[in-house]
Amino acid sequence: MTDFLTLVVVGLGTYAMRAAFLVGKEAKPPALLERYLPHVAPAVLAAIAAPALVAPRGEISLTETLPALIAAAATWLVWGKTQQMAVALIAGLGLWWLILFGLSFVS
Repeated sequence: MTDFLTLVVVGLGTYAMRAAFLVGKEAKPPALLERYLPHVAPAVLAAIAAPALVAPRGEISLTETLPALIAAAATWLVWGKTQQMAVALIAGLGLWWLILFGLSFVS
């Protein structure tokens, strides 16, 4: 029950912080905060994705880290070429599966 209450309090606090900008007279964050807000989403995404790419199971291993890094690089290249996220994700995921499929024959 304590865990549930903690999650509810954290959720309400998060919602209140996000809604604070909308409740005031001006629905615009302060200039300094507005300057850095566009960088928050990429930073959060990188913080989530980087550990999963470098150490997929909590440790760095050649058979799991290298395919993930190659697939991420391919995804980035395809996205840069096509500017379509869905195409890039499908290409990167397909390449990752191909590499893992190929590695299953080697080991």
